[in-house]
Amino acid sequence: MNNLVRALSSVLPGDRISHDEAVLAGYGADSATPPGSMARPSVVVLPSTVEEVLHIVEIADRFRIPVTPQSRSSNIAGMAVPVQGGIVVDLRLMDKILEVNTDAAYAVIEPGVTFHQFARVLREEGFFCHLPTAAGGSSPLGNYLMRPSGNYAAKWDPDPITSLEVVTPRRGIIKTGSASFETAGWRSRYHCFPDLTGLFTCSYGTLGIVTKGAVKIFERGEEERLLLTTFDNLPPAIEYMKRIIRGNLAESVTFWTWGWNMFHEMMRSKSEQIPEAMLKPDQMTPPPGIPFGIASARLNGYREVVQAQERACIRIARDLGGNHLENQEASERYPGCYGYLHDYFVEGVHPKPGEESQIRAGLHLAGCLISAEPSKVIEIERYMRAIAEKEFKPPYFYRVLPYSHAREFFLAFVVYVTGSLIEEREYVQHLKGIYGNLYRELLRRFGGVMFRYRKDPMFFGLTGTYGSLLRDIKGLLDPNNIMNPGMLMF
Repeated sequence: MNNLVRALSSVLPGDRISHDEAVLAGYGADSATPPGSMARPSVVVLPSTVEEVLHIVEIADRFRIPVTPQSRSSNIAGMAVPVQGGIVVDLRLMDKILEVNTDAAYAVIEPGVTFHQFARVLREEGFFCHLPTAAGGSSPLGNYLMRPSGNYAAKWDPDPITSLEVVTPRRGIIKTGSASFETAGWRSRYHCFPDLTGLFTCSYGTLGIVTKGAVKIFERGEEERLLLTTFDNLPPAIEYMKRIIRGNLAESVTFWTWGWNMFHEMMRSKSEQIPEAMLKPDQMTPPPGIPFGIASARLNGYREVVQAQERACIRIARDLGGNHLENQEASERYPGCYGYLHDYFVEGVHPKPGEESQIRAGLHLAGCLISAEPSKVIEIERYMRAIAEKEFKPPYFYRVLPYSHAREFFLAFVVYVTGSLIEEREYVQHLKGIYGNLYRELLRRFGGVMFRYRKDPMFFGLTGTYGSLLRDIKGLLDPNNIMNPGMLMF
């Protein structure tokens, strides 16, 4: 330990290195960590430049000690917890927006940049970015690297990343895409040689540490509008979303069931109490006067075009048995839900004022996150409902949205664990046991692929020669397997 700290001190000033027990404890868990399962890193470092990151990784490789990178530490799925100890590389000091290129519609950002920071700067330039349902203090680059994360991925190319700068243990600093040529800018993922940008997406820090990324930004139109439609069940909502996205009538759309919309109400009100209606045994039947689900679509462009798009979307919804929910009515009947959706889809900001309330009231588990073809998503939803009625305690709810021009749909089926985690520890473990086999079963039955890797080496093994090749690449970049080994990919 003394030798490690001495080596790190040759790279970083003392105030950016810590092995104090109180500091280490703050990095040992996230909101998905069960009570009593906290990890313990050996040391935490806070680099501010790519050169410092390179030296840290070289030292870690020499000592053969694990490295776990974190961007803003707002983690909820255990992907950046140092479960095998070692060095936590906290990248929050690398928080610069290096370029906003409105001509080529991309921005170059560091991992410590937050969504609040990024969205504010882009709004001043007349642009917006992909937004996931993560907190506003989260890292855009960290989220985008886990997959095209954001509801704007419906109409647009679902991958928001073009080029990357990555630090690897054995190949040093690598730039991908057009950034690999010093004079070509960061605009493009592809050029005249094979693509490597995709190699580092969905690698969860197991191949290297991303220190810069170029991400796509999207121009705001003359008119930005939120269109709300209600449906009584999922199949017509799926068909509606397919039609309006493939017909280029909306830039994005998400279907939220009634429980999720009530969750939005709770967040906006900053309430610590979960509404009684959310706890009722029949979770698939909404309370009286509340629609089963609301599809929220973003319309954007020239005013005349947006008005025509809205009329077409409403006609399609009604043809499928849905109803148009006027914004004025929504703001009066469901003020918290409407406020959340309007801020998110129109303003392009993260409306999370009550996020501390959800932490006090319970634990929002990620649950089942899956992607599949449209018809298979409908089958998966029925399958999940049957499991939920048998195994889950209320409340549970889901949201669905299309990706890549509705070629695939994303389903997030979420369980909200209420009360003390100490009291609910057995239930949380029971849920983890169910999820342990669930993804493999959904793949076998419906061709549904887990949306993000869930530390299941058996799932990785199902990829066959793909996985073998990826292991070979891992051996070239990180032969000592120091990069986030707790992800259990390799």
